[in-house]
Amino acid sequence: MSALDKPVSLLKDSGFEIGSEDKELDLDPEEVAQVGEKGDDDANVGWHEFSVAKESGLRVTPEQSRRIARKIDLFILPMLCFCQGLSYRKLLNYANLYGMKTALHLSGDQFNWFASSEYYALGYLVGNYPDGWLLQHYPAGKVLSIMAFLWGIIIITTPACTNFAGTMINRLFLGLVEAVVTPGMTILTSIWYAQNEVPFRTLIWCSFNGWAGIVGGFLAYGIGHIGSPQIDLWKYIFLILGAVSLVFSVVLWSFFPDSPVEARFLTQEEKVLAVKRVAEAKLGVKNKMFKWYQAQYTCQMWVPRQVRHALEDPKTWLLLVATISGQIPNGIVTNFSSIIIKASVHGMGFTTLQTTLLDAASSSGQIVSVLVSGYICMRFRNLRVITMTLGNLTCIVAAACLTYLPEEQRSNRLVAYCFTSFQSVGFSLSLVMISNNIGGFTKKTFTTAVTFTGYCIGNIIGPHFLIDSEAPRYRTGTTAMLISYVIKTVCHLALGAYMLRSNIKRDREYGKVTAQDQLEGEEAGMRDLTEFENRYHRYV
Repeated sequence: MSALDKPVSLLKDSGFEIGSEDKELDLDPEEVAQVGEKGDDDANVGWHEFSVAKESGLRVTPEQSRRIARKIDLFILPMLCFCQGLSYRKLLNYANLYGMKTALHLSGDQFNWFASSEYYALGYLVGNYPDGWLLQHYPAGKVLSIMAFLWGIIIITTPACTNFAGTMINRLFLGLVEAVVTPGMTILTSIWYAQNEVPFRTLIWCSFNGWAGIVGGFLAYGIGHIGSPQIDLWKYIFLILGAVSLVFSVVLWSFFPDSPVEARFLTQEEKVLAVKRVAEAKLGVKNKMFKWYQAQYTCQMWVPRQVRHALEDPKTWLLLVATISGQIPNGIVTNFSSIIIKASVHGMGFTTLQTTLLDAASSSGQIVSVLVSGYICMRFRNLRVITMTLGNLTCIVAAACLTYLPEEQRSNRLVAYCFTSFQSVGFSLSLVMISNNIGGFTKKTFTTAVTFTGYCIGNIIGPHFLIDSEAPRYRTGTTAMLISYVIKTVCHLALGAYMLRSNIKRDREYGKVTAQDQLEGEEAGMRDLTEFENRYHRYV
């Protein structure tokens, strides 16, 4: 019987006892209390398939891994990409060009708040962790589908808003439901893909921020050519993309499975292989149980242990600060890029419609930068921090040029603006850091929520650095971008130094990871231990 046939026979064996050969992980008994009991095994998605692989001594060959990855790329990755593209829209950016600000009688400050309210505390910020909790406890496809349906309804109703209060409420609710997308897909990518595949796949779906910018630019350009429009031009943007979101919600409901275990496009043998190859990262697949039963009395309050580990983890806070500083420029660029471009090319003869196409061209730089970065990190080990740093340094130079180049050097300033699209490299790879280096599903979910709290804060702050009286240079805004990129770079370098130091320390204490250690580490990960508890884990 072949190594691939044996798991199939075991799957069909009704007498197979899950977890019947639990191994001692040589960890502090108090730290692993209650971990590995059958009740918890039931919450560990893929535990049965992992047990089959373990019992049979199964190893995933490179060819088998590539075959499964191709299937996942065909069925799952397109839905992740389209979901990201729909949720990342420069709607306000284009709507503002077609008179939305004027039609709603918004002042400059009111439009700034309107632009940032999607990420405001009662929107994206509040929805961030609850949406992640829903993805942990319920089927991912159903959760994403319901949220896509809701945000489609909200977008379609945006043209019905007639004043500042109505538009603020509309945007707050949009943030509440869209908060499920990027944080959720960060977690879902690590459920479906092997560790070395995560960077490139993550940056593929992140690149659809840029694709959305290109499609949105051409859509806005086309809408601008509507002859004798029956409604204001800016309203068409919301109506079209809202309708597309509603249709896509049906696709998610029908075709997106919760995990490889429930994937209809995988055979029984391939499900075992799919779980095994994800388990090799020693971080597990998915655990549906929030670890309240592990609560301990810490800092004068009861805190779940995995949450406590996240709060005590320097990586959490470095990612938070890096994300806040990185999203301040994003808050400026996302909602006001066309205005910045228009200011940069002032006097060069570009019309409003042509400005939308220039904005689409800058999105092409974003696509190329994230895809190349993702491929490098997939092809070569331990280059994530170096790649992040190179992307950040590019942004520092670009922001410095925008700030200090003379106004008459319009073409150079326009090129500099296009290079700010490299800001997506650092943020996208920080999501990879979470997927590849955080163990314990509760801890991973919590760390993702903290990171996207920073995402919200940065996007709230960013638009307010653009001061109307400083047009067309917006010196305060470009200076804020420059300072933010520097802080982001320092945090990413500190993150890399911390992980390298941790790896060296573990190697000295426990030795290099052997083949047997690898198997022990995989089991520890499947039992939902954090990377702090799993001594066999090493950062990448």
